[in-house]
Amino acid sequence: MKTKIKKNYPYQAAGRTWSVPELRLVSLPDGTAAISEEEIHRIHRAIANEICGNNTSLSMEELEFLCDTTGTTFSDVADWLQIHRSTVTRWRKSGEVPKSVMSLVLKKWFWYLLFGESLHDEAIPLNCAVNETKFLSFAKQETIDKHLADPVSQAKIL
Repeated sequence: MKTKIKKNYPYQAAGRTWSVPELRLVSLPDGTAAISEEEIHRIHRAIANEICGNNTSLSMEELEFLCDTTGTTFSDVADWLQIHRSTVTRWRKSGEVPKSVMSLVLKKWFWYLLFGESLHDEAIPLNCAVNETKFLSFAKQETIDKHLADPVSQAKIL
């Protein structure tokens, strides 16, 4: 199949519009263009890496996106955090994960689910090992440098 590349493609996910540097579309026999499932997974991994590696608190839309991307349920999240499932339900109603250590812990967990196996032997600078925010920023860049995810950014809306 023939492939067409769109540059700086606006892609909506996790409650935001992202700028994907290169989106690969395949031409179907009827002449229409489509995004392959493999391409969607590539883009979602890139967005997940960006969400996990930034220093903002996790929104509920981002948590839902990370759960979808990793095949994780809210029950899995509650079990992993050792909290009652009703707590996650309260987060859903409020629209965000508490601005506390929970957000960092969840970002680290989701990043590990997506990329940890591929990078588990990598050395971590000491200053990143003792600071969760620095670790996640370092991990995001390592993931990009090792070509496990592409860089994406939030799209600039005109």
